[in-house]
Amino acid sequence: MKRWIKMLPLLAAILSMTVVAKAADKPSVIRFVVPGYVPEKASPTQLLFTVVWEQGLLQQEFAKDGIKIERILTKQAGPGVNEAFANGKADFGQCGDFPLTVGKAGGLKTKLILGQENGSTTYIIARSGTGIRTIQDLRGKRIGYQKGTNSQPAIIKILALNGLTLNDIRSVNVTVADGTAALVAGTVDALLSGYDRPLVHQGVAVDVYNNAKQDYDSRGKTGLIVSEEFAAKYPDITKRLVKVFLRAGYYASQEKNRAALNATRAKLGANYTQAVQDWVGQDLKVKFNPLLKKSTVDSYKNLQQFALKNGLIRQGFNVDTWVDTRFQDAALAELGLQNYWDR
Repeated sequence: MKRWIKMLPLLAAILSMTVVAKAADKPSVIRFVVPGYVPEKASPTQLLFTVVWEQGLLQQEFAKDGIKIERILTKQAGPGVNEAFANGKADFGQCGDFPLTVGKAGGLKTKLILGQENGSTTYIIARSGTGIRTIQDLRGKRIGYQKGTNSQPAIIKILALNGLTLNDIRSVNVTVADGTAALVAGTVDALLSGYDRPLVHQGVAVDVYNNAKQDYDSRGKTGLIVSEEFAAKYPDITKRLVKVFLRAGYYASQEKNRAALNATRAKLGANYTQAVQDWVGQDLKVKFNPLLKKSTVDSYKNLQQFALKNGLIRQGFNVDTWVDTRFQDAALAELGLQNYWDR
């Protein structure tokens, strides 16, 4: 008996270590970075994240585990998402496919675990009175767009389709918010923008171009990434988070929810009429197919080659090993959605 009594401290220590080990199987907080207008709301381009956030899906999923959800909004858009990962301040992130590619090419230890929205339309607007009506009219003009975001490859492609290059324009590196102010002030003549174009609605600017008629894979898309360390340490938590976003994608892909989704876009600061017009003729089930299917992976490979060819990144990387579909496939099986979207 005395011998067992002497062993109690040792047994207690072992039990304590076991409890600590089990506690370490889940994080105390999940840090999620997304482009947004600090600190009020996410960017209108981050619709699925907003659906998840407004419906409290992440909070509900992890409340029983005592895991807090920290939302990090960056007004620097995709480059800000990359910066958060570079500084070890984010576990998950969502932004455009080009900044995701730039970040990985720059050495960020991330995994691409899910798609989000496909076929985002790029608009070019010009200040009223500049006489800019076509892409050819951009020659020699000051064009605002943010480098490191989906706008950068978009402007190169748009110019090329019209026989122009970046050397034919005067590029001005600005965020959409700063670019809007610059367009009003007259320090830029035209601006690349998403569907949310308040200056057009106000009559201060005019629409010059949009790429809405191009196929989904040739336009910008958004994706969901996780740090390699988090995914390796907490695979079940990662799968559950992916499952939440698949549920949001399922909701967004249904035609019956189009009006509610446009209302959500309007609440993010977009003009409701512009939001409605932006989706005219678009199949929501295709637009919100979040699967990392072959065509999606191929589009990332093509984007990387484009970036290398145009000097936008210095080195490439293996897209196939960057993409990790384990969490997507497991979550689809649990939701019974294996055959819902085209693969």
